[in-house]
Amino acid sequence: MDLIDILSKFSIEEILYFEENYDLQYIYLRFLYKNIKDQDLFLKLIVINSLLAFQLSYKGEKFWKIFSLYFSKHNDDIYNNFLSFIDLYNRRYKEIKIKRLNRIYNWIKDKDLLIYKDDLVKFNSEIAKVMGQNIYDKTIVFSTKIYGYGLRIIGYKIIFPFEIFIPIDNRIGKISKDKNYWIKLSKEINIPLLHIDSLIWITMGLNNDKIEGIKNEELRNKIKLLKNYLDNIINN
Repeated sequence: MDLIDILSKFSIEEILYFEENYDLQYIYLRFLYKNIKDQDLFLKLIVINSLLAFQLSYKGEKFWKIFSLYFSKHNDDIYNNFLSFIDLYNRRYKEIKIKRLNRIYNWIKDKDLLIYKDDLVKFNSEIAKVMGQNIYDKTIVFSTKIYGYGLRIIGYKIIFPFEIFIPIDNRIGKISKDKNYWIKLSKEINIPLLHIDSLIWITMGLNNDKIEGIKNEELRNKIKLLKNYLDNIINN
């Protein structure tokens, strides 16, 4: 059974449920919003952080936990709070990250990010332009994913557009680094690439106990199939 066969078994509703209940990034973002209760501030914080979330000193999930805890308490001055956060928890390539912070902050500080809630393709394009990058670049599409998560957390029903690419990191790249492979896969199974990314990433991070704890038997069995496939491809 290949990846297409396995992924085609999932419905978009199952994937949304899986993301919201098992993606630690989503869970930590929800924690942050619960603490600050400010939609505008919340969206700005998570978009900025998504564009600085590379070359980390921690695993991605731990980094987002630290971020959510920190900005739950320190959010009165976005720019200076991020300078402090970078210095404390995101120091690798610090000067590059500060330059990126300056770029995104100057654009985002007076922006109502909700204007993009019905057009994530436009958001993806705008962020790429602001950051001087390609719309397919890993940090750009990851930022769009985090923005979409944020919209869902504050109450909007968001399904990622098919036009937005998958962030190809080391794990995803072991399956294929070919852009056309992923685009074709997405079309064949009728699942947007950012949701495919979630399925792969979350499943890779689950141990057997977590998988056995999935109450829905049908979903649990699908995740087991995917986990076995990914273990054979990515860990070998």
